[in-house]
Amino acid sequence: MAGCVKPFRVDDDTLAIVRRVPAWSRAELQVRPLSGGITNRNYVVTFEGDEYVVRIPGERTQLLGIDRAHEAEAARRAADCGIGPPVLGELPGVGTVITRLVPGHHLENGAFVARLGDVVALVQRLHGSGPLAGQFPIHRVVEWHARDASSHGAIPPPAYERLHQQSRHIESAFAAWPMDLVPCHNDLLSANVLFGEDRVWLLDYEYAGMNDPFFDLANLSVNSAMPRSADEQLLTMYFGGVTASRWARLQLMKVMSEFREGMWAVVQQAISTLDTDFVRYADERLANCEQLAADPEFGRWLVDARADPLAG
Repeated sequence: MAGCVKPFRVDDDTLAIVRRVPAWSRAELQVRPLSGGITNRNYVVTFEGDEYVVRIPGERTQLLGIDRAHEAEAARRAADCGIGPPVLGELPGVGTVITRLVPGHHLENGAFVARLGDVVALVQRLHGSGPLAGQFPIHRVVEWHARDASSHGAIPPPAYERLHQQSRHIESAFAAWPMDLVPCHNDLLSANVLFGEDRVWLLDYEYAGMNDPFFDLANLSVNSAMPRSADEQLLTMYFGGVTASRWARLQLMKVMSEFREGMWAVVQQAISTLDTDFVRYADERLANCEQLAADPEFGRWLVDARADPLAG
């Protein structure tokens, strides 16, 4: 009949995994799929009137740089700081965290920028929360992705070598005046920022780890396609003002953010069984990365980034 929608029925394998949670082993549960995400299969489990998010990982996600113990530490840290949703525990035998489903919606473009101050406040709180065990050394991450893609049958595209040279230049510029590493989210897509009526949540800590704070800021900016004016707001909200060094580091880390995203998708081409066109995704992100690196100001950014970003 036109207009009818068949009810979702969870498959036996998924239900068996969900029931590994001791309190859920014999309980009456409702399970429905949760849209979004291109690494895991996500579900909402309703138990005694409360709703929880359960994630079942895709194939060999450790090759994407995901360490489930580090994810759990970061998710609990975020929950304790009021940044991320409360954590119920970990899915036995799988290791992904189970979190409370929190209400909210996602924003794009101007609506997102209008709430930028709320998002930056959470990023600052995460960055100031103390060391995490996990590490996310961005310049090594892209190299690891190229290695792992090759070893699993996906040849890195020609853009990799060109962008790897730029990565080395960027790393050298930042090393002239290194900042302390801080706990970073490292995956600040708009889908991982949830806006509620009176608060904002940062979701999904699979890639969280110690990194340069400019990576999170650039990751947030480039993933949200922020205009120049919003970049200025971002730096002012985080640091109190815009300097040549801060501006340069933000723009250069946008290059690294897109480089990493593109190479992540190259690894996914080799390992993922999800119904996602990772070839197209990689091509788009690496093309944008090359466009950013071709900016006429790129050379100036490399010079300006060598100055102290906290001065002024």
